[in-house]
Amino acid sequence: MTAALDSMTRRHRPLTNLAANDRVVLFPSLGHLARDNQHWVFDVHGDVFAVGQVSLGKRVLLKLLKRTMRASDEAFASPLFHQRIARFLAVDRPGRRIAVRIGERVHLLSKRTGRNGHFHGTLRLKSSELEACGIDPAAATQVVPLAVCGPDEEEVAAGWAHLIGRHGLSIISDIDDTLKHSFVACKRTLLQNTFLLPFETIPGMAGLFRRWEAQGAAFHYVSSSPWQLYEHLAEHLRDEGFPAGSYHLRAFRLRDHLLRRLLMLRRSGKATMVRALLRTFPQRRFLLVGDSGEHDPEIYGAAARAFPHQVAGVLIRELPGKNSTARRFEWAFRGVDPACVQLFRDAAELDADPRFIRSPS
Repeated sequence: MTAALDSMTRRHRPLTNLAANDRVVLFPSLGHLARDNQHWVFDVHGDVFAVGQVSLGKRVLLKLLKRTMRASDEAFASPLFHQRIARFLAVDRPGRRIAVRIGERVHLLSKRTGRNGHFHGTLRLKSSELEACGIDPAAATQVVPLAVCGPDEEEVAAGWAHLIGRHGLSIISDIDDTLKHSFVACKRTLLQNTFLLPFETIPGMAGLFRRWEAQGAAFHYVSSSPWQLYEHLAEHLRDEGFPAGSYHLRAFRLRDHLLRRLLMLRRSGKATMVRALLRTFPQRRFLLVGDSGEHDPEIYGAAARAFPHQVAGVLIRELPGKNSTARRFEWAFRGVDPACVQLFRDAAELDADPRFIRSPS
């Protein structure tokens, strides 16, 4: 009798402890074939938060942000600013259990959400399980739907994972000043473009990426921008016609001091994300796309030296200013085949260069 009651209790225990006012976002992730050739490994990543009262400390930081951006009262009260700043002001939800549905199966992640509300997990599915969901793992550029389930297994957030085969072409691309204007060299302008102004796309880049997509390329958007901006960045790139892809942004907490931490985010971390992608897919070929505004030349140059058989090309959008000097580029790309490096100011220059229009084999 006791065993039967315990069994009933387990069956009726809520699947997760997500609250009714919790909001969940699933970030686009990757699935790759395991070494046994029988399973696909999925990296699941997302965020749980809730709208709450803005604390005194956050209000102080908002005033500092306004003063630093030299924002008018009208701009600071605009719907656009409130949309962009909302996730920074939200309440992180640590300790949440996360259940993810793929096909008909629900998987409970082993770790709960962290202090910043983020959750990470790895799931392994047999190829036969994917086929049972109507997904052909052998097909190129497959997308697998994912869903986060609430306490009663209802869907509370939807997302997807990109199945990336062992062979093929991947594009690793920066976002700020590579795909959209940010002007990271001027911190005040960077903050204004981040929080106050509509995003503005670099002309020609979306068309170039679509041509690579037509050739079967996969896309990985690697940026120093914080995860709090993910939804806005993804919406902009989607509306501008950029291909779907995985996102690899930076962790950030508002209490870490908004201005100092947000600006310092851009100094490190991207190299680790780039190398992780190269190591995950050792048989794929990669084009690395970035700009000269910050550290892309040095990061990509180091990656090309460390993974010479994988990095097929490095494309750097050359920005005007002191950061774009021949001496800097010579040092950044020392030991790299010059034929693999292309500096450009306009996307049309890449259209004219067949090296970077044909998919590397």
